[in-house]
Amino acid sequence: MTVTSDMLRACPADLGAADRAALADCIDRCLDCVQACTACADACLAEDTVGELRACIRACLDCADICDATARILSRRTGHGADVALDVLAACAVACEACAGQCARHAGCHEHCAVCAEACRRCAEACRTLLETLS
Repeated sequence: MTVTSDMLRACPADLGAADRAALADCIDRCLDCVQACTACADACLAEDTVGELRACIRACLDCADICDATARILSRRTGHGADVALDVLAACAVACEACAGQCARHAGCHEHCAVCAEACRRCAEACRTLLETLS
């Protein structure tokens, strides 16, 4: 069990059609991705080839921001607008795939990019899974 799962279970609000396990997994994957992308952007800044990593840094920072927003929106279930959640989940999956693609270009040279790309892929998958359960 994670804190996310515990909080969803303890919440008295009706979660509607949401699969609690898929919801908790998506929130946790988003938060993991925030950490990975933030740390990867910082690690890229420390590389000697930082000039070649600008697009990767930008993708990581954009992805971290949208994953953070997605986790927060999904965590607020009281009076929640389903349309907003669906749109945010779709956008998060797109941002994660874009970031994974950027990081994959450098994964052979920079381990932090390999780790980040994998976190992004897992997050995109969790977003798509939750989208399926909510649609």
